[in-house]
Amino acid sequence: MSETAAKVGHLPTALATYLFLLQDAGHTVSDADIAAAVSGIATSDDPDGAGQALVDLLAGRLGGEDDADPAEVAALLGQLFGDDRVATDLGTERWDRARNARRYHFRHNLPWLARIVDRFPSGLGTHWVLVERVTDEVTCMDPYPWDDLDEEYAMPVLEFMVKWELAGGDSIRFV
Repeated sequence: MSETAAKVGHLPTALATYLFLLQDAGHTVSDADIAAAVSGIATSDDPDGAGQALVDLLAGRLGGEDDADPAEVAALLGQLFGDDRVATDLGTERWDRARNARRYHFRHNLPWLARIVDRFPSGLGTHWVLVERVTDEVTCMDPYPWDDLDEEYAMPVLEFMVKWELAGGDSIRFV
């Protein structure tokens, strides 16, 4: 995890990356300040600074939370894109969720947000990740692609499913 992510937390960082990728795919947020911050990343001479500005803006919108309640995150995305464009259910059974996640990637070719349990220096905790791909492995995206650290990683699908279930099975995706 980068120093920036450690200070701010995973959620604002993951959301910033998610909004950037959604806008890059042609889905613009309705909030003018956030839309300008997202656009600024691609046009700035300092994309790291512009990315951090977006992370800070989102952290403010989340009340400084780095692991906000899934309903709050979905509500924020609903405000930015419309409630009909945000989905939170990939199924109730483990393999239904895995199959629906694969199906989502095939149809939309977009990442989605999941909250998982992980080990941290302070112990076990939950954090949000951007899921890029679900096959026999789950690939989680670099939560802060504007810095020089490559933080993309993969884990076996069963390991991811257990971590996801332990955190409550929460997911948010753009539809």
